[in-house]
Amino acid sequence: MLRWFLLIAALIAPLAVAAPTARATDYLAAASDLPLAAGLKEQPDKGAVFDTPLGRIVTAYAVGNAKPQAVLDFYDDTLPQLGWERDKPGTYHRKKETLKIDVVGPEQGPCKVSYTLSSQNQ
Repeated sequence: MLRWFLLIAALIAPLAVAAPTARATDYLAAASDLPLAAGLKEQPDKGAVFDTPLGRIVTAYAVGNAKPQAVLDFYDDTLPQLGWERDKPGTYHRKKETLKIDVVGPEQGPCKVSYTLSSQNQ
């Protein structure tokens, strides 16, 4: 069911987003339910995935010729459609998981992005 939802979301998302820089072209390999903002390329050799009894822990990294604010705007627009609620800039919650996205780089790009997904403390 989740795969169908993601497929439909991937097909509809480009229609709902006006700016071409805001389209997801791929999903993170380390967290296949998290889209990768346009202009970014994942660095799969730097990420890590751990499954624990309390949930998963994922770290992933991407770099690209994107503007940092465009990357943040992309996630603010896209993640709520995938069930994530924004807590504060760069921090999102879904069910019992927390996602932290840090974007570093000059205003005009390029930028580096780190993703940290973890289970919330019980």
